[in-house]
Amino acid sequence: MKNLLKKELTILEGIADVYLFTMILIFPLLVDKTGFFHILECKWYSYVTITGIYLLVNLFVILYFLLFKKVNCFKKKKFSVVQGLAVAFLVINFLSAFLSPYFQKYNLWIGVGRGEGLLAMSLYTLSFLCLSFFLKFKKRYLAYFSISSILLSGVAILQYIGFNPFYLYQGGIGTHNVSFMSTIGNIDFLSAMYCMLLAISFSAYVFLEKNEVWEKVLHLLSLFFVFFIVGIIDVQSGKVALLGTLILIFPFIIANHQRLSRFLVVLAMIFMAYGINIVLNPEYHYDVHRLGFYFQFNYFVVAFIIICIAFLYLAHILQKCEYDFLQNKKIIKGFYLGMVACALVAFLILYFGNFQSGIFYEIHGLLHGECNDQFGNYRIFLWKRTFPLVWEYPLLGSGPDTFAIRFMAKYSADVAAIGPLTINDTAANVYFTMLVNIGILGFMSYVGFLFFQFKRGIQNMNSYSFVFMIALLCYMIQDFFNLSLVIVTPIFWILMALHLQSLSSFS
Repeated sequence: MKNLLKKELTILEGIADVYLFTMILIFPLLVDKTGFFHILECKWYSYVTITGIYLLVNLFVILYFLLFKKVNCFKKKKFSVVQGLAVAFLVINFLSAFLSPYFQKYNLWIGVGRGEGLLAMSLYTLSFLCLSFFLKFKKRYLAYFSISSILLSGVAILQYIGFNPFYLYQGGIGTHNVSFMSTIGNIDFLSAMYCMLLAISFSAYVFLEKNEVWEKVLHLLSLFFVFFIVGIIDVQSGKVALLGTLILIFPFIIANHQRLSRFLVVLAMIFMAYGINIVLNPEYHYDVHRLGFYFQFNYFVVAFIIICIAFLYLAHILQKCEYDFLQNKKIIKGFYLGMVACALVAFLILYFGNFQSGIFYEIHGLLHGECNDQFGNYRIFLWKRTFPLVWEYPLLGSGPDTFAIRFMAKYSADVAAIGPLTINDTAANVYFTMLVNIGILGFMSYVGFLFFQFKRGIQNMNSYSFVFMIALLCYMIQDFFNLSLVIVTPIFWILMALHLQSLSSFS
């Protein structure tokens, strides 16, 4: 019986391994002949197919062993609080959908806005549960993320220098439109994907001590390509998430000479990527539909070269200056206290400063109670009007992916007043959108699910789980300014499963 159980778990582990490989390395690259025009539909059908097959294969294998081998594959599996909250989240989504006032009129299985209906929510949760039960963490999974990052960035770079792989730019979209890049589509979603991929590559390179040379090269290549593209797409939500995450983990970087040395190498890669971008200096002429390269070698490029050399030299010096304060909690706390002091100074500057425009001007206005609709690229416009919707169906919301129905019915005149009428199908904030769609109960189950992920991660932390926690944190920050979408959200749920498995595998 024991050998049979081991055999079954090995089979389920292999199935999970194939699914993980497919989702991390193949799914992000999947497109169809419509290019960017229907990329969401393509990704949605691809995800439903891939994950549906994965779940069905799991079900058949589990039932086969139970009925014909009399082996219960869950016999030695412990049901954690995190998994329990995932189930609660799924149940609340079902209740919200079936009790929704829109259930009879609209297809809430698919959803009304972005395809984030009950089916997508179910697949996210069930795939997470299967992976968290049956997957066994392997270090090569970290390499999957860096390889995926290189492939996505490679496509984006080819597009940037005038090529059109997969024929994604079609019709009126143009051949050098940086609003849509790589095989992800909208640059906001590409930025969201990078928040996970870049965080994995960065953390794996900086924090893991036993990387092989090929792994280090792979992670650095990923970082170089990503920062090259990040400098082009210039998405503020992604930059805020990356910078915020870096600030939060910075004490753990500078507290060890090897980590700080590797961090300086990463900084050199960043300046190198930006420097090459300046040298290339492409410009697309829409009047003649031609791309020109106006190569330049200015003072900025010279400065970046000097900075790169300086960082690499300092990284080399730090390798010899051995120190390690990671076990000294007082020093770590001191670092964080210093960061808090800096944050207070920044707050005072933002509150009393005289800013004329830009993000600092908007933060200054918000600190003084000025909630201008235009702030945050009109996110304040959305957020101010979202919360009154919450109280109409406070407990269970109005059903998964029903935000568009309610927001446009109530605020279409407001939307039209600020410009051409568009359909606002989310609050441009995953958490606020969730409050409207599945109510306070759904929101609390999801937040509890995330909270206990981190609580367990902090209590049982190892070097690999720390890498995943950083990636999760980065994505969660950008979620505050973005939306859930099948193009990128499945990778986030996979990350959460990997985080749990990394805790179990090295506990």
